Amino acid sequence: MAKLSRRAKNYPQTPRNTNMPMAVFKGVAVSIAISLFCAVCLSLISLLSDSRFIDSYIEYIMVAVTMTSIFAGSMYAAKQVAGKGLLIGCAVGVIYVLFSVGIGLELGQSQVSWLMLGNKFAAGSLAGALGGFIGVNL
Repeated sequence: MAKLSRRAKNYPQTPRNTNMPMAVFKGVAVSIAISLFCAVCLSLISLLSDSRFIDSYIEYIMVAVTMTSIFAGSMYAAKQVAGKGLLIGCAVGVIYVLFSVGIGLELGQSQVSWLMLGNKFAAGSLAGALGGFIGVNL
């Protein structure tokens, strides 16, 4: 009679990259690249067409582009490390928001309220955490 073995099967482990700061930097770079690409596409569409749709809803479209790019960048970074997705995703979101607010303050002369800044940080870190969570599980 064969003896039953209760040992865990030896499945090949995926190699983990433990260089978290570099993965976060790459995730932020991916997020910025996606945002720039979408912004250029939206500006070309706005220049070449006479549609008032994009002009009237540009704020909402750019918020969607920002959240999508943070989500994709944090997914990429978390997949690189294959662990700690929530932490990496939040870091990508916060650094992206810091970068975008800094650029916005340099280009525009408008005042920044604490409520708006808190809203951006919360949305960025939540989109990043969700992307990191999904990126680890891919």
